[in-house]
Amino acid sequence: MRTDILMPKLGLTMTQGTVMEWVKKVGDPVSKGEVLFTVENDKAVVEVESPAEGILEEILVPPGGTQEVGKPVAYLTSTETPADRGASVDSATPAEGKAPLPGKTRSFSEEPPPSKTHTVSETAGYIPASPLAKRLARENRLDLSTVRGTGPEGAVVERDLVNLPRQSTSSFPPSRKAAPPTEAQPTTQPRYSTPAPEAAPTGQAASSPPNASTIHTLTPFQIRAAERMVQSWTTIPQFTLWVDVEVTSLEDFHRALKEKGMPVSFTVLLAKFLALTLKQYPLLNASWRGRGEVEMYSQIDVGIATDTPLGLFVPVLRDCGTKSLQALQEEWQGLSLRGKEGKLTSTDLSGGTITLTNLGMFGVKRFQPIVNPPQVAILSVGERRRIAREGDPLSFVSVIEFGLSADHRVVDGAYGARFLTSYKEALESPLLTLASLV
Repeated sequence: MRTDILMPKLGLTMTQGTVMEWVKKVGDPVSKGEVLFTVENDKAVVEVESPAEGILEEILVPPGGTQEVGKPVAYLTSTETPADRGASVDSATPAEGKAPLPGKTRSFSEEPPPSKTHTVSETAGYIPASPLAKRLARENRLDLSTVRGTGPEGAVVERDLVNLPRQSTSSFPPSRKAAPPTEAQPTTQPRYSTPAPEAAPTGQAASSPPNASTIHTLTPFQIRAAERMVQSWTTIPQFTLWVDVEVTSLEDFHRALKEKGMPVSFTVLLAKFLALTLKQYPLLNASWRGRGEVEMYSQIDVGIATDTPLGLFVPVLRDCGTKSLQALQEEWQGLSLRGKEGKLTSTDLSGGTITLTNLGMFGVKRFQPIVNPPQVAILSVGERRRIAREGDPLSFVSVIEFGLSADHRVVDGAYGARFLTSYKEALESPLLTLASLV
């Protein structure tokens, strides 16, 4: 019995997915609930489990390939052995002296009988083949009617085309232009080919070869991110403001927490004080809905731009305004770990109300962040640098330059400047800010 492994629907708007990796290979036994492959949509990379137990018979979509939701990406067969099927095989064999029904009898002998080569006109009609086999045949200009299928019910599958060069060349349609008999004839055409450069005239040096290039295809997530950035840059009238913030007291607070056995990352501290400041500026914790409408949120969910092995993702640290620093730290550790392992889910990446992005660890002093629609604002964090304290050249303080990009349809420059001033005060006096909450 064969089970179709389908491309799952991982979100309400998902129409297709990209297979990132096959955890199992063809011929491997698979248990129900065991991870088969990973899929990337426009939000995350998700592990897909097997719906049944069996043997992975064929992979239709290789790593990097896409498939529509609900369409098969692989075939799984039951673990029933040929011996278990012996009775049904014997019953399917035609009785002696009777002609077998054409197209219905399959041989189970060790050596399959030689196949007859047909032309397209002789076999006009449907040729059973897997989607991957059809695509490979189309790309390599192969006639499927000349290929002996070894898949279910005699269907042509990928392995039949992979093994094709080892079959007799008499099975292939003749070339339109015969080559000299001393030259070997290729059995298939390469998927990609480049015309050979013309020979240089006698007595002239050959010209240098053209500059080589490759085509890099973006993943669906990267394509979606690019579309959002184009949408943001071309449709949102955004402005950016910067401010220097002395974070020496925040560093002392960060160090004291660690010494007390309550280590909290600097990122969590920035997100926490951002949320506390946003309570006074609700228009920045909002989304532009069009038609003059702005949706303001009571809960502050901070998306934190994160560099992962799979690229840039923005996991969301939720309810930063009311959760304790310890609770936020535990949540952030889980998000960071899933990001490093490439296991961030759609839930991890959705629902942010404002974004925090940090390039300071790369030595970037300041940069202009781009608003992530439909959010209204994004905050950038620059390099933490040491400078001499004003009026005391022998004393040094730590300074970070923060940048706020905001949607001018929702807030104006004065509103953004007041927010940055309040955020600066909160970071420069962290204990006083927390004490005011008691």
